[in-house]
Amino acid sequence: MSDIWEKETANAGAFDGFTTEAGSELSDLIRQVNGINKELVSAEEKVKGFKGKRDRYLYELIPAKMQELGVDKVEVDGNAVSLITFVSGTMPKDPLQKQAAMAHLRDIGCSDFIKNTLTCQFGRTQDNQAKDIKADLEEAGLYPELGEKVEPSTLKKLIKDRIQNGQEIDTEMFNANVGQVAKLSATKGT
Repeated sequence: MSDIWEKETANAGAFDGFTTEAGSELSDLIRQVNGINKELVSAEEKVKGFKGKRDRYLYELIPAKMQELGVDKVEVDGNAVSLITFVSGTMPKDPLQKQAAMAHLRDIGCSDFIKNTLTCQFGRTQDNQAKDIKADLEEAGLYPELGEKVEPSTLKKLIKDRIQNGQEIDTEMFNANVGQVAKLSATKGT
């Protein structure tokens, strides 16, 4: 118990320069950073709102108007605006639905898009065995776990390619959305 009190006594010198004025300055600095944090949260909310408004124009309003007018490319105020196809999709989070999605990909001949991770746990004394076991894990009596995944960008490209080529893909299973988005780019000379 005496060790604890000796340490406290030794640390007490750290407060020698702590005056009322220094404490007040420290409090002010903490209040200022808290104020900045509040401003930052507010600014992030505003940015999120602006992005939502922008996306409504790019994904809904402009594509709908261009389709209504029968154009897929136009130039306005030095900006080339064209419609491009977008695709979004996600692997299911539910393990059973994910397993069904993997089976679907295999059934339609897309197993090459699945990434596999094979792991097996070895004890402390099995280092040499871990190095040598690559070829015959099952014969060694080890039961590895298999992890499977499809990268999000790979899934989007796969869905887009299969839809464009008229090939089978269960868009509902992957919560896929396919649509048009307006792409803006500055034209030369602006």
